[in-house]
Amino acid sequence: MTVAVVTGAGSGIGRASALRFAARGATVIVADIDERGGGHTVARARSAGGQAEFRRLDVADAAGWEEFAERIVRGHGVPDVVVNNAGILISGGFLEQSGDDWRRMIAVNMMGPLLGSRAFVQRMVDAGKRGAIVNVCSVGAFLPTPLCPSYVTAKAGAWMGTQALRAEFAGQGIRVSAVCPGLIATDLSAHGTRAGADAAAEADWAAKLARGQQVFGRSPDRVAAAIDRAIRWNLATVPVGIEAWAGWYLSRLSPGVMRGITGLAQMPLAEKVVRMSGRVLGGQR
Repeated sequence: MTVAVVTGAGSGIGRASALRFAARGATVIVADIDERGGGHTVARARSAGGQAEFRRLDVADAAGWEEFAERIVRGHGVPDVVVNNAGILISGGFLEQSGDDWRRMIAVNMMGPLLGSRAFVQRMVDAGKRGAIVNVCSVGAFLPTPLCPSYVTAKAGAWMGTQALRAEFAGQGIRVSAVCPGLIATDLSAHGTRAGADAAAEADWAAKLARGQQVFGRSPDRVAAAIDRAIRWNLATVPVGIEAWAGWYLSRLSPGVMRGITGLAQMPLAEKVVRMSGRVLGGQR
């Protein structure tokens, strides 16, 4: 039986991917820092006839990763699939974001998937397992945007680390892929923070941004299908959504044009757009 580990599986893309694996007969390890959300995912998987269990995990904790991996291997053997999906969002300009913001973003969004990859690829190699690792990056990996520079920097690092891992372990039969979604209807914005703002402004920003993400974003099931496709066909990079594909190609064809386009979206303009969308979507009366 296939054993699949999915981080950030308490909601959104992680939950959709976990449920997809469970529906296909896999035993799914639902990993998340959110115990309530993770438990809900497990309950949904089991109610649909799948097999799933929850394990709490802070992906920024290197020692926690080792303990987590050891527990999984002891209980289920070396997993066949690992999906590193957990992530956070901190909005705000380069100088608005503090050193702690940058360190937190790198720890979760870049080092999280790389630590997870390292923990399990080592065990796959030791066991001779021809497994698969998928790191969920983002279209942000290709976009040098002023709106969330720490986010895109971390995602770009995760994408490059994924490619390096793929190059090193392809000869040992381990498939490594990066899935890079565009706008998806998840809770990323709702749980995100806005650097350089007081608590009230930050809450208002997150609420309006979250409504826009829910209205205009695609279903997380689209990304779960892309993860499945990446594993099946051993794909290096899989953008999800027209904006993700456009970002992927334009960043390679003309990085200068890409910087020019993304540079137009400064934080003052973004704040105006978010306020307007909030009114349109019923956020203000």
